[in-house]
Amino acid sequence: MPPIAVREFEVFAEHSGLQPPPPGASSPERSDGNILVPRPAEGAHRWLRARVQLDAVPDSAVALFVSSANRARVFVNGAQVGNTSVSNAESFGWNHPLFYSIPTALLKSGENTIDVRLSVNRFGKGVVNGMSLGPHAELQKQYDHVLFWRVTGPQITSLVTLLLGFPALLYWLRRRQDAAYGWFGLACVLASVRNGHLFIVAPSLSGWYEAWASVPLHWMLISLIFFSFRLCRRSFPRAERALLLASVAWTIVVLTVPYPQVFGLGYVWLTALWIATIGFVALQYRRTPRLELVLLLFALLVAQAFGAMDLLLQLGIRQSEARIYLTPYSMVVFSLVMGANLVDAFARARTQQERINEELDARLAEREREIAIEHARVLELQRERVAAEERERIVRDIHDGLGSQLISSILLVEAGTLAGPAVAGVLRECVDDLRLAIDSLKPAGNELLLVLGNFRYRMEPRLANAGVRLDWRIAADGNSPQLSSDQVLHTLRIVQEAFTNALKHSRPRCLSVHFENLPGGAWALAVGDDGEGFDPQALQGRGDGLRNMRSRAAQIPVALQIDSGAGGTVVRMVSSMNENPLQSS
Repeated sequence: MPPIAVREFEVFAEHSGLQPPPPGASSPERSDGNILVPRPAEGAHRWLRARVQLDAVPDSAVALFVSSANRARVFVNGAQVGNTSVSNAESFGWNHPLFYSIPTALLKSGENTIDVRLSVNRFGKGVVNGMSLGPHAELQKQYDHVLFWRVTGPQITSLVTLLLGFPALLYWLRRRQDAAYGWFGLACVLASVRNGHLFIVAPSLSGWYEAWASVPLHWMLISLIFFSFRLCRRSFPRAERALLLASVAWTIVVLTVPYPQVFGLGYVWLTALWIATIGFVALQYRRTPRLELVLLLFALLVAQAFGAMDLLLQLGIRQSEARIYLTPYSMVVFSLVMGANLVDAFARARTQQERINEELDARLAEREREIAIEHARVLELQRERVAAEERERIVRDIHDGLGSQLISSILLVEAGTLAGPAVAGVLRECVDDLRLAIDSLKPAGNELLLVLGNFRYRMEPRLANAGVRLDWRIAADGNSPQLSSDQVLHTLRIVQEAFTNALKHSRPRCLSVHFENLPGGAWALAVGDDGEGFDPQALQGRGDGLRNMRSRAAQIPVALQIDSGAGGTVVRMVSSMNENPLQSS
């Protein structure tokens, strides 16, 4: 049998009780399923009867599908039938579709009566919509379709909006300046609360239940309006404060005044605000076109269209067997707006970060170039300083050694007190001073033992001509201490001064030079003779030779020891333990 749609009901206004009117009863009052009871008492209801003609009793399973009804009990031919899910159909909410399996034994050929005990709300309204009697399998598909879009869909939407709303609120709590996230998160939470009245069954159709449907919706729309302002990067503190105060006043009135006109008034002025917001966003987009504003304008228009369609459905102007309310799905579109805004913010932040990184890289490269130039300048200054110090040292050494000797020799020659052989000796000493300075400037000038070897090479023939034997006790493969050229020159000057003093004053037969490496990196160098000794204390402060030797020893630095007696004189230099003379300079 094909499904039979029930469009007309008889209304038994005078009949009350839990059982339907007698089978033969009839009523002249007719209704399409919408009834209005004036001044209803608590728990008021009406009995509706539909008459269905069957040519024959169906031989397959039959079901009764009711798209929506306010807490209804259904009787077929005087016998109550139970909902598929629960035995008491009145436990279902107003938005739940109802589905009854009808035993074929209850049906008969000819006229069959379907009685509905319909509850009314506090305003006296009761509705039965979309009743059909037909094959069980076919109506089951229709029931599943309507159940999904009217109950399951809002449940999923509520869960999704909650999952989006709480992170947005948490983000706003961390960054109060991003108010758009706060208003969006609040709108998501309010949408989830408001959608609950579509699938959560209330104990009774009370004023609180109807306020549940209207108050969260009102505040959700206010939140979305403020969200729209923030996405447009605008704020109107005075107007927004006034709007919030008006919303608070309207909420108090709704919760205290039991008149349906109050709900209608709130929807009217919210619709006006919503349309004004659409115009405002369109104007902002015209001034500064942005992708999120296009999506926001689209979401506002979709929400307005869904709200208008739901209002027409509620007023009975839009006829629909499924009676699916579309407003719960509008938040999905606003979620796309927020998602686009997040993507845009992420892209802008990423672009800014890349630009900052490029600027930092450029600054770093420029700084590295400046540091390299500065480093090269410092190295050049160091080279110039070292060269200047070296020139100053050479000049000072030549002035103090070679220069002073030449000047004093010139004075003696002019005075006629210096004979030819003496002049030759003075000139040889000047040449020795000059060679010592040159040896300290050679590439290997910091190798003390190598420079001492050059000194021996020049001095040994002169000592042999003077009849003086040289006892040289320095190993050819010994480890030479690493000294600066200045330190090497001071050491050679001390050795030279010791040789000169011995040849001038001690009349030695043998001069000795002894070098040894001491533990811990220290070293010792000794110059001795077997001539006539002297008393170092007696000469204290009288001669420049010993004073110059001590001054040079302090600059190396080494400890200088001078021992003299009847058996000869020994000048000994000892470096400090664990000290690198090259670093000490």
